[in-house]
Amino acid sequence: MTLTPNKLFIFGMLLLSALAMPFAQAADDIKGVNLLHTANWRAATDDFGSSFKASNPLVQNEEIAVEFTMSAKQEGKRWPFVELVCATETALTGVSNLEITYRSESDVSVKFSQSDFGSKGDGSYAHYQTVIPASDEWVTIKLQASEFKQPSWAPESTKKIALNLSNVEDIYLSPKLNFETGETSTLRIKSLRVL
Repeated sequence: MTLTPNKLFIFGMLLLSALAMPFAQAADDIKGVNLLHTANWRAATDDFGSSFKASNPLVQNEEIAVEFTMSAKQEGKRWPFVELVCATETALTGVSNLEITYRSESDVSVKFSQSDFGSKGDGSYAHYQTVIPASDEWVTIKLQASEFKQPSWAPESTKKIALNLSNVEDIYLSPKLNFETGETSTLRIKSLRVL
């Protein structure tokens, strides 16, 4: 069989769509699943004063409860941070919403950890994020991916990089604590789902 330019084009398009299909469906296996039970969770802080208290393993009685203490910013040191990391080990390609059931003594930044901005990217850590409010009752909030924006302090070069969920496998939950004085707050999670 001879491939004419028209047939070659169609063959090429079929081949490209076949190669792209696994990537487009990357998150299908975890969509709608409570990541509390399937993802790798860990609490993380800076290494110069911030800390956390939590059960080991983190998931106990169908929830995660972590008490974070952020240290005050020290002269000459990097910015302090505290966060709960949900590592899905799956690219979030095709995800359009995130649903979270939580309680928190402080507002929480929800971040898509995009590799373009982390240690393997430009090192800015200017991840696309949005803020959910403090709540002393269990509350479920549904967030659209389009609500996530880069922080105001993001460098100009970083602002040129669009949100790309194909480069996101981890979701960070960072209580918004006072880095000038230091502060303690508890964050509890019952469910986190990508949709």
